[in-house]
Amino acid sequence: MNKIPLVQKIISKNTDVDTVAIIPGSNFKYLTGGNFHLMERPTVILITQNNSCFILPSLEKNSFEELNIDAKVFYWQDKDGYQDAFQKAFSYLGDVKSIGVEGQNIRFIELDAFQKVIPNIDIINYHKQLSSLRITKKQDEVDSLKKAIHLSEKALNDTIKFVSVGKTELEIKNFLIKSLYDHGTHKIAFDPIVLASTHSALPHGHPSDYKIQHNDALLFDFGGCVNGYNADITRTFFVGAVNDTQRKIYDTVLEANRIGIEKCIKDNTLDLVDDSVLSFLEQSEFKEFIEHKTGHGLGLDIHEEPYVVRGNMQKLIPGMVVTIEPGLYDKKNCGVRIEDDVLITESKALSLTNFTKELTII
Repeated sequence: MNKIPLVQKIISKNTDVDTVAIIPGSNFKYLTGGNFHLMERPTVILITQNNSCFILPSLEKNSFEELNIDAKVFYWQDKDGYQDAFQKAFSYLGDVKSIGVEGQNIRFIELDAFQKVIPNIDIINYHKQLSSLRITKKQDEVDSLKKAIHLSEKALNDTIKFVSVGKTELEIKNFLIKSLYDHGTHKIAFDPIVLASTHSALPHGHPSDYKIQHNDALLFDFGGCVNGYNADITRTFFVGAVNDTQRKIYDTVLEANRIGIEKCIKDNTLDLVDDSVLSFLEQSEFKEFIEHKTGHGLGLDIHEEPYVVRGNMQKLIPGMVVTIEPGLYDKKNCGVRIEDDVLITESKALSLTNFTKELTII
């Protein structure tokens, strides 16, 4: 698999750079099919409108050759260092004056190597342009997402049966991880969030030794990964009982989730989706408990373009996959978040998540 011509097409349409650099990560994997790790040894694809080459540590030679990519490669060994490989690569490409980089990924080590070869090189954040590579998903990608979500939901179903008063957040998290692997996910998408009681009001809190008690809210934010594609699911339950305030908060978030999915239709803007959700929450009695935007793109990365946020006037197009995850966080009571993974189609929003969203007491 070699999708480098896709980047060359982007360069031809955005002539503000003459070269693009890609380092190990989701774009690297998408373009080559190779799962190379970001480490202390620089590993870079350099792409111009009409040419490309790779800078690779020699220990990756066998892995790269398995990809069957016909490309010029400049290998380097630890004993020699990598700078000469950068020098040869830029000489091979010719007259390079500007380079577009992945602004959220690039490191000083690569930037320094570029500048040692070309001291006055113009380095440009090319994140937005490169995001167009993966902003819509093809059928095989959607199939991987569906499988990751389906297996994740099976793991969640097992885990809520495991929950009981006296078990800790960490015990439940570890059971969930084991269940994800038992059901066949290739890895976990991220370290699961399992938070109870007032901890559930911490949007990105960390599981602890807190022991579950009767009437606790219990929030799960987790996902498995299949073929590199990640599920990202949040559900909130109540242990043994639910009080009136918890129920009101839950029902408010559930309605916000419904509104968000309803607005995920072709040609609506991401701004409209987020504004519809946040306007509803802001008009509720729980306005002070809003902490974050409505969602984000999902695929090879947990968080990727497009972002469901006010001010993003980008239009939804078929093939995009976004999360819809409104939440309310009352730090004196509980937090509730409900998150679905949603595929934009020609006619409607299709929720890839199917786990029940009815208020559930476990």
